[in-house]
Amino acid sequence: MTWTIYEFLNIRGQGIIEIWVQEERLQKAAIAQLNLKIDLLEQSGPDLSPKLLAGTGKRHIYKLRIHVPKMQLRPLLCRGPIAPHEEFTFLLGAIERNRRLEPANALTVAETKRQTILADQHRRRRHEHPF
Repeated sequence: MTWTIYEFLNIRGQGIIEIWVQEERLQKAAIAQLNLKIDLLEQSGPDLSPKLLAGTGKRHIYKLRIHVPKMQLRPLLCRGPIAPHEEFTFLLGAIERNRRLEPANALTVAETKRQTILADQHRRRRHEHPF
């Protein structure tokens, strides 16, 4: 079974992952790693290795672990939230430095975005690779 991957949309209708990639000025190699991990998530869902998909300590919020030179990418996501046995939704792009997420309020922001989607399913779209 493949899993459907979505991403949160900002108020302008822009995908959160595409914005994050641009804001962080990720290099082609980092983008390729991101795309690869998203493809693996689509194929394996929650059966993805814990070294790749890990809990955050915040209920419903997970992080996808992507190691690239000089940077630890940690896009935050949730199962569902509409169909938790069929889909994942990216909520926020984050970086991990010294075992701490940046931005510092990333988990709270991710949960707020999850709640936004529960209230309005139009605040997400199917994920497409950014580049």
